[in-house]
Amino acid sequence: MVKKQKLKRENFKKRYNFKCCNCGFEQSASPSIMMTGFGMNQGHGSCRECKSFLHLEIEGGLDGDKMVSEDWNSFLKKQKIEVKPI
Repeated sequence: MVKKQKLKRENFKKRYNFKCCNCGFEQSASPSIMMTGFGMNQGHGSCRECKSFLHLEIEGGLDGDKMVSEDWNSFLKKQKIEVKPI
């Protein structure tokens, strides 16, 4: 289970820098609703360059300075979630 941190919305930066784990493209993202509303260090989005779908977390916890990306399918495997085609 993901540990929750109690932080106020105003404590988050407006945007966090990160590199795509697949192509290395440097970009930024706003904190997710899960981060600002529920205190869970989880978010997702697509790389602007290679269009890979990514799992995003703030490095070092919710009070960190930048995000790190992980390939979505790798994240699901790590969480032991199996994706079946429709």
